[in-house]
Amino acid sequence: MTAILVILMVVAIFAIDAIKLSIKRRRGEVAVPEAVPSFSAVKFPKGLFLGENHSWARLTELGELKIGMDELLTQALGFVDEVEVVPAGTRVRKGDRLATIHRLGHKIEVTSPVDGTVVAINDNAVNEPYGVHQDPYGRGWLATVWPTEHTEALRDLKVGERAAAWLNHEVQRFTDFLVARTSPEMVGALAADGAHPLVGAACSLDEDGWKEFEQEFARIR
Repeated sequence: MTAILVILMVVAIFAIDAIKLSIKRRRGEVAVPEAVPSFSAVKFPKGLFLGENHSWARLTELGELKIGMDELLTQALGFVDEVEVVPAGTRVRKGDRLATIHRLGHKIEVTSPVDGTVVAINDNAVNEPYGVHQDPYGRGWLATVWPTEHTEALRDLKVGERAAAWLNHEVQRFTDFLVARTSPEMVGALAADGAHPLVGAACSLDEDGWKEFEQEFARIR
């Protein structure tokens, strides 16, 4: 009889705690964990040029190229922890490191899509790196580069509908890349339907997978 009373008392305590927690959530006193969103549809702006290393370039009125990383990389990484950009005055060749992005102990190099000289860096991206994820084509730009030769610089870059279509294809390729590496550790990298990566999915990769991801999606091949 005593054992039954003890069990009933424990059940009652858990029930009361559950009711209290429910009331607090309704009042907004307890934060309800938000679901991690899956990749959003590609929204690559018109007028931007896109490199195969997933960097974009916008030609300014002064003839400089403002450069950042596209939404495949920003969504694959999720929020950015730290941004390092090479100093103004640095001469870069196509494929050279332009910036290093840090996320959850990982880092990825954003390479220049053109030959030229860095003329300015985005201090806002360095000081407020979350802007790189939230607004990759706006305040999340990384640096401006003066191309060695303008026509040559833009010749191999994609623009318009061709750029948007290619980026959509790359999102699917990234999805396939994750599926091929599915393991118990990667279960949380894809949405429930398995058709869309979750934002930040690349950070679920192990060290070898991360190196392959960087080689496949952030390098000029």
